[in-house]
Amino acid sequence: MMWHSRLLLMTVLLAVPAAPADWKDKPFPGWSDEDVVQMVTDSPWAKQKSVRLKWVTDDQRRITYKDIPGNDNSPTVKGGSPVGGIGVPRTGLPDRATFLVRWASSLPVRHAKALYKLRDERLDPSRLNELIGAPEADYVLEIYGVPAEVAHLGTGSVELVATRSAYLRTKSGVKIRPNRVEAQLHATSLTILIHFPRATPIQLSDDEIECYADLQIFEVKEKFKLSSMMYLNHLEL
Repeated sequence: MMWHSRLLLMTVLLAVPAAPADWKDKPFPGWSDEDVVQMVTDSPWAKQKSVRLKWVTDDQRRITYKDIPGNDNSPTVKGGSPVGGIGVPRTGLPDRATFLVRWASSLPVRHAKALYKLRDERLDPSRLNELIGAPEADYVLEIYGVPAEVAHLGTGSVELVATRSAYLRTKSGVKIRPNRVEAQLHATSLTILIHFPRATPIQLSDDEIECYADLQIFEVKEKFKLSSMMYLNHLEL
């Protein structure tokens, strides 16, 4: 099983999160497993979101399970992601989805993912820096745990609509549009990585940042408080 699937399973086991951690008092890499999961699921850099799904085509015909490639009359798909794409019956499509919106490019999220993979795969601690990797050239917003059925027309269609609709908006009204979108399809879930250029830097004085994307089947609209996103004395996005 891939490490991201195990992380989703661990998220279920920790469905009731602890009180928000004061991350400046938890020096990396001395985080507990609970700290790691909380960072990527319920922290200033990661928020859980629940939305209604609108399965309607351009001609307003409701999409059915028959429109999803590979579906047949089998009763139920067992298992799946606990934050999106949960064992959807093949005779219908999910009406709601719960997924995560997080700053994949931020250092604390990269720290948490690296620690999780290191421990989950029992890798040599000397590989930690390698797993963290180099900083991203862009701001990268990750929409994680979307039901796989959203990509029923292919990941390319998801990338296209996200590229056209997504933006970051500061409190002063400045909009940053994406320069690239990646949609990664897993067994029962979809990860969407939206890249925004850093040419217009987001600053602490912007107060908050609004993230938006219209994926037609659902919309994502979330605000992040920048003053809460300080990590190692830096604003981390």
